[in-house]
Amino acid sequence: MNINKRNRCFLSVVILFFYILATSTSCVRNIGFVNYTSDTLVVGTAYYDNIDSVKYKLWCGVNSSTNAELDTLWKDHDFYFDIGDIIYPDSIGGIDECCLFNFGKTDTCYFFLIKWSDAKRYSWDEIRDKKMYHTWIVTRNKKGEFDKNIKYTNSIEH
Repeated sequence: MNINKRNRCFLSVVILFFYILATSTSCVRNIGFVNYTSDTLVVGTAYYDNIDSVKYKLWCGVNSSTNAELDTLWKDHDFYFDIGDIIYPDSIGGIDECCLFNFGKTDTCYFFLIKWSDAKRYSWDEIRDKKMYHTWIVTRNKKGEFDKNIKYTNSIEH
């Protein structure tokens, strides 16, 4: 093997290594939010103030096999919640920072807070159509700081 061919091979491996390192570490920071409401919630997140645009959800890290009575919700819908997505009062729900602010493209994220009691009782379409959710807006300032305390900012009439 000549030196030029070996150098090109080595350079290719180094470039590939740094590419994998850069793409795999672009979203390593998990953000914790504390549920300061008195309700057990499921929380969907979106980049737009529209519940139909929910793309991600907060998770609590509870193993879904710990409680068999809490099945997956809305199995017929593209988006679902299960026990690992339930945020109890005074507990922490997490999300990857890149999902929260659209990989750095935005400084605002919309949280759709759905009471667990409503989530068990109603379909996704009913919750959406009857507006059985609260909207909570998270905005990042110029220093990258934002409120991590989940609370109600509007009221639900139902």
